Amino acid sequence: DPIPLVISHEEWINIETGLIQRAELLSLILADIYGSRRLIEKGLLPPELVYTHKGFLWPCVGLLPETERRLNIYSGNIARGRDGRFWVLEDRAQPPFGSGYALENRIVMNRSFPKLFENFQVHRLSMYFRALRNSLSLLARHNKDEPRVVILTPGPEHDAYFEHAYLAAYLGFPLVQGGDLVVRDGCVWLKSVGGLQQVDVILRRLDDELCDPLELRRDSLYGVPGLLEAVRLGNVATANPIGSNVLENPALLAFLPGLCRHLLGEELKLPSVATWWCGQPREREFVLQNLDKLVVKPIHPIPDLPEMIPGELSKADFCIWRDRIQAEPHLFVGQELASLSVGPAFVSDHIESRPSVLSTFLTAKEQTYVAMPGG
Repeated sequence: DPIPLVISHEEWINIETGLIQRAELLSLILADIYGSRRLIEKGLLPPELVYTHKGFLWPCVGLLPETERRLNIYSGNIARGRDGRFWVLEDRAQPPFGSGYALENRIVMNRSFPKLFENFQVHRLSMYFRALRNSLSLLARHNKDEPRVVILTPGPEHDAYFEHAYLAAYLGFPLVQGGDLVVRDGCVWLKSVGGLQQVDVILRRLDDELCDPLELRRDSLYGVPGLLEAVRLGNVATANPIGSNVLENPALLAFLPGLCRHLLGEELKLPSVATWWCGQPREREFVLQNLDKLVVKPIHPIPDLPEMIPGELSKADFCIWRDRIQAEPHLFVGQELASLSVGPAFVSDHIESRPSVLSTFLTAKEQTYVAMPGG
């Protein structure tokens, strides 16, 4: 869309601060889930919320040292409500894509409307990608002076392959598929004309369960057999860590304020869309009484599950959804139907108002995070 979404510098500072806090919080939660699991022990996270989520992978328990940062890359989808405040709709950790599209779009816009960028002092995106490149290099546990970083893609048939190739070219990293890598002697190697070359860091664009057919999904043709063992031995690092998909659980949104106070000693700066996890009796009853007003979704994708649209359910649909929730309440959440603000969008040959959601991107830098200015 040639019409940009404009955010003032002052407003962006508040958004950026909230996103950085959120990334730090989710990194601590991820470390605890695959480490000591004290949040579950103290009752701050229900075990059903974690262990029944398809993103929780038992082979990844204890995979990384406790001292190591868990979340290297974070993406949050945010939207401005009609009250003018920004809300987080969902958190993305596996593997967050879209930054390449934002970069390509920015380059096109800059070439098409150069005066627009000069006159309004638009924040540049290059700092984020420099930080991303540096943070990936720092993940290397060996060959720290000249680490070999690769981008692992499912291949040209993937919907986002354009971005995978675009980012690889921009960052200067080889773009590889699972068949280009092999695990030998506990290390990951890149096959090349000159022989095998050791890989230190993998920026993966594969879903967690597809990464290693030996320990995860056996029918995966995209992964690298033995990859988890190489990570376990400390000979290769992945971004994000395999198993990060456990954070993409909408039920977590209901617990983040309390977890933020416990882990960071602060209030959550960017509020989440109101969420009720049906695994709790009071929350479940509220959702059942307001099925016609809430968005109801599973905590992870369920095949052949029809979309639940508030206000469009028949009596038969109401009964089906009510039975479904009561049968397996821990698998569902109810969320407030977000009332999004609108902005101008160019459609065909005219401009009209459209609701918008902004995908934001952050990468780890030393003890904090760097956010892409915009998204």
